[in-house]
Formats: sequence, C-alpha cells, structure tokens
Amino acid sequence: MDPNIIALWFAGIQALSMFSRSARTSRQSMGWAVVSGLVLLTGAVGWLRFRDQAGYVTFALTALFITLPWWAHGVAARALKRSQYRRAYRFASFAALLHPADGWRQLPRLFRAFDLAQAGKVSEAESHLAALSKGDSNIAATARAHRLRILERWDEIKLLAERTGLATLARDPNLLILYLRALGELEESNNLAEFMLNQEALLLAGEVIEPAFLYLFVYTGHVELTRQVLAAANPGYDQETREAWLALASLHAGNFEQARQTFTRLRQSDNASIRERAQRYLGILSQTNAYQPPTPRTAHIVTHFARAFAQRQSLILNHPQQRTERRVTLALVVINALIYAWGSYPLRLIATTDEFGSRWAFIAQDILSGEWWRMFSYFFVHANWLHLAMNLLGLWALGPFIERAFGRLRFSLIYLFSGFTGSVVYLCLAWYQIAQPESGEPQVLVGASGCIMGLLGATGAVVLRAWVKHRAPMAKQILLRLLVVVALQVTFDYNTPQVAGLAHALGLLGGFIAGLLLHERVSERSSVQALS
Repeated sequence: MDPNIIALWFAGIQALSMFSRSARTSRQSMGWAVVSGLVLLTGAVGWLRFRDQAGYVTFALTALFITLPWWAHGVAARALKRSQYRRAYRFASFAALLHPADGWRQLPRLFRAFDLAQAGKVSEAESHLAALSKGDSNIAATARAHRLRILERWDEIKLLAERTGLATLARDPNLLILYLRALGELEESNNLAEFMLNQEALLLAGEVIEPAFLYLFVYTGHVELTRQVLAAANPGYDQETREAWLALASLHAGNFEQARQTFTRLRQSDNASIRERAQRYLGILSQTNAYQPPTPRTAHIVTHFARAFAQRQSLILNHPQQRTERRVTLALVVINALIYAWGSYPLRLIATTDEFGSRWAFIAQDILSGEWWRMFSYFFVHANWLHLAMNLLGLWALGPFIERAFGRLRFSLIYLFSGFTGSVVYLCLAWYQIAQPESGEPQVLVGASGCIMGLLGATGAVVLRAWVKHRAPMAKQILLRLLVVVALQVTFDYNTPQVAGLAHALGLLGGFIAGLLLHERVSERSSVQALS
C-alpha cells in the first residue's frame, strides 16, 4: 500500500466532499467551492505530471486550507454552544486567517459581541451587532437577530422571521433557531409544536434539530425529556446553562417551587446573561402561579418528537454514550496493536516480519493441511504500520456504534463472523484453484479489513431497519452516506492491486447479514417513559 496513493485518496475525498457540499448551497459558500476545486485540480494535475509526490502535495494543501480551518471553525462552534464566547472568538479568528472567504472574517466580531453581552456590557454588544447588521450577508442577518435576542425582544424576532418567510428560514439556521425559541418565550408552545410538526423534514435535514427538541420539551414542561436532551447534547452545555433550562422546564410544568429555588441560586452566577435571565423569571414567578398544561394535540406532537429523538440518538455514530460502551472495541484495538508490535520485532514497528506473517496468515494450503486457526488468526496480522493504522481507525470509528447497538457479545460475533465469511469463500476458491492449477495461485490474506467492513455492513443493517420500521429521516441520510462510502471503497480496491477487494466485499456482506439476523438492543423506551 503506497502512502502517496493513500494520501491522494484521503485528500481527494475530503476536497470532493467539500466541493459538492459548497456547490449545492448558497453563494456565501463559494469560497469553499473555489478552495476545494483548486485542491482537486492540483491533485489531478499532480497525478499527470509528478505522480510520485502528488498525494503528499494534495494532502498538505487539503490539511492547510480545508482540514485545519474547518477544525478551528468546529472548535469555535462548539465553544459557542457552551457559551464560551472568548474561546470561540480566538478559534474563529484563526479559522478566518486561513480561510477568509464566506463571511468568516466577520465571525470573530460576532463572537466578541456575544462575549460582551455575557459580561453584562449590553450596550457595547449592541453597538458591535448594529455595525455587523449592515448589508444583506448571512452574518448581517445573524447579527440583527441576535441583537434582538440580547435585548429580549422576542416579539420582534418572531415578526422578523415570519416576514422573511419559510424559504429564508430554511437557508438561515440561526434565525430558525431563534424563531423557535421566540415562540416558546412568548408562551406560544402550541404554535411551536405545530410549526415543528409541519416543518419536520426541514428541521431534521438541517443542523437545528437538537435545539428544536430542547425548546419543545422545555416550553411544554417535560423536565425529564429536557434532561435527556441536555445529557445527549454534543458538545455539552455547561452546568449552569443546564440548570437554567431545567428550571425553565420545571416552571412550564407547574413545579414553581423547584423553579424558584434554581433561579434563586442562578441569580448569583458569574454569567451576566444567566443572572439576568434568572432575575427575569423570578419576577414572573412572583406575579403568577397559573399553570396551563399543553393541549392534547400538543401532547401528541411531543410524544411524536420524543420517539424521533430516541430514534435519532440510536443512530448517531458518535453518540456520547458510546464513550462508556466501547470496551470490546478498545480491547480489539489493543490486541491488534500488541500483536503487530510482537510480529514486527525487530523491524522497529515498520512492517511485520516474513516469518511471523507466514506463521499466522491465511494460506489455503496450510489450512487444508490441518492448520485451521489460520481461518481466524490472520484477522490480527497486518503487513505494515499503515495497514494497521487504517484498520484501527475504521475499528475506532465504527466499533462503538455497533457495540452500543448490539451489546458486547453480539458485537464480537459480528466482528468474527464478518472475517470468517471471507475465510470460507477464499478457502473454497483456493480448493478449486488447487484442483485446477491453471486457474492461478491461491491468495494469501492478512489484516482485519474484512472485519471492519463487516462493521460497516452491520451499521447499514441497523440503519435500514430503522428506515423500514420507523421511516426515520436520519436513517435515510445515513444510508445514502454509507452507499457513498461503499462506492469509494470499491473504487479504491479496484485501483489498488495489493488490496483484496473480494475480502472487503465478503466482510461487508457478512456484517450486513449478521446485523439483520441479530436485533439491536437500542430502543425508544426511555424517552417515551419520560412522558409519563
């Protein structure tokens, strides 16, 4: 496996994905389309003119102008969600330096305004946002909406969103999120529920479904569902923000004393925004203790979205719960690494020795001679460090999801069965080739690639079942992405003679069949029980 080819594939896939995503969106994303297009052009020209270095050059350009700024932007976005506005400002500034297009130059100023508002300097924050509000860019629209948020003018946010229309809300997730919250703050929880139901496809297709779940459960007074959404949030909210949302859910549930105690404690917060919010709700609690439960229609909609939330959580590949449910995955990573270290001695971890490989690899003649353990032992033998690294990355990416979905025992069975599927078929082919010498030499196999592809197949089985059973929109999205991954893997295998593409295909098929036969343990029971 040539590292130059691997680097070219990784860079090309990332640049192509970014180019496709940017080309489908608004003109505000054309900067990304230009950058990713130039990277793709560099890779294509490099393949024709300087093939031996094309992968390394393309990979370096991708890392500098796509991966690094996108990573910094992601860190800023997560810090923004945690209300860590100063951290968001620093990383947004770094991202804007590497990628100044698409309005990213203005993002640091926006986050700076949020930081000022959090410190209680509302007038300064309003001044910054007013300056950013000029023009027709996405940043200007976001600044206008957040200026109203800081000033607690929820009725004006509602009018602004409704005046701009649904098409604009679909293009501007910031305004859509603020509109949903405005409906809740204005005590229009029934309208909030109806809007979410009517625009469910829009919410699920975008990146606003998490706050949408939160606002619906909070403003309809479902405390336990609110707790589940806050616990599942990735990145998570800080402790005081979680307490504030739970207190607000308690208020709308009619648990006024619980809400009053929490808001009284939050009135001493170091966060000026939380202090002011706590003070405002304490004022509301002192004026009224009237409680109006949701209408039956709204309760029905909440039940629908509680199930949708549970289904979505069961399909998220990087769900936070997977961090505590990956023991078998971690054990497999450690076992593969230790066996590679043993088998590569004394070659300093560069490659497995010929002696070790010949002892444990899949060699059909030796298996037919009685060395049956080679049917399984080759899963843990890797040719070199790059082969090992790629397989361990795939295992770490897919393993926790399957382990969480099926449990440790069934996860182990899927992993072994996927590799064993390739063993059986290759052994049958080898038996035929031995009987017919003119058909070619039997192949030698090493590596856990078939097992890893089996995890991908099992993931497809879980998602397909969710789509057939629940018509979960997220399942359809994931299925399409998995098909793209499979297509890319097939293309890569076809263009890389050293790779046993048939073993990958058989592992994928074996994992898919095992995933269909074994039912996963994830259910929507906990979220539905929370409704009671």
